[in-house]
Amino acid sequence: MPILLAIAGAAAACLVSAGVLLTSYRRVGPGEALLIEKGGGATRVRFGSGLVLPMVQRGEVLDLSVRKVVVERRGKQGLSCRDGIRVDVRGTFLVKVEREEEAVLRVAREVGCARANRPEEVQALLEERFACALANAASTFNFDELLADRSLFIDHVMMEVGNELLGFKLERMSLGRLEQTPLDQLDPTNVVDAQGILKLTERTTRLALETSGQMRQQRETVQAPWEAPRREGEAREAELEREVERALAERVGSN
Repeated sequence: MPILLAIAGAAAACLVSAGVLLTSYRRVGPGEALLIEKGGGATRVRFGSGLVLPMVQRGEVLDLSVRKVVVERRGKQGLSCRDGIRVDVRGTFLVKVEREEEAVLRVAREVGCARANRPEEVQALLEERFACALANAASTFNFDELLADRSLFIDHVMMEVGNELLGFKLERMSLGRLEQTPLDQLDPTNVVDAQGILKLTERTTRLALETSGQMRQQRETVQAPWEAPRREGEAREAELEREVERALAERVGSN
């Protein structure tokens, strides 16, 4: 009887142990990382699955998928170009956590899995950093240069952003809005805005003169086909009058 009790106890212990192991087994998807922390010990990272022992270890899941951070600066918050002209910008930045143990551990340590998993928290964490990168990059371009080569501007912004993003990595960036800030949004008492207003006034005047000259040239081009026959007719008529005068002069001389 004692032997049977011992066997039954051993079987029960095995079942309990198996149940604990089954309930402790954690599986995460391909776009996630499992962090296993034991009180006071080093945190381990698992991609795919791992055992998290209850009451002994703590497991957290970190989302590795792409997050979107949108930065928009308009009106008085618009970015100042090198020539003082202000621009409205809307930039979209795509960031993610690399599927690497070091990157995962850094995000968990500096941000925390719970915050890093919420898009609005990632937006709040990185928006100011990206806004500064946009402002610094815009200040190296004149307004016309900025409009002429958007891809070069994007390259400058990404260089300004760099790699220090609390463990996140910038995948790519796109521009949805890049246009001149309306004049009524500028402050003439602001030194930078006053310079921009002057530049815009000069630019508008120059464009108006160029447009006027092009329109005048087009009118002359349109009129030319009609003017040519008239001028040719006038020339022939003048030549006939000269021939008549010569003929009359010769007749008078012969008499």
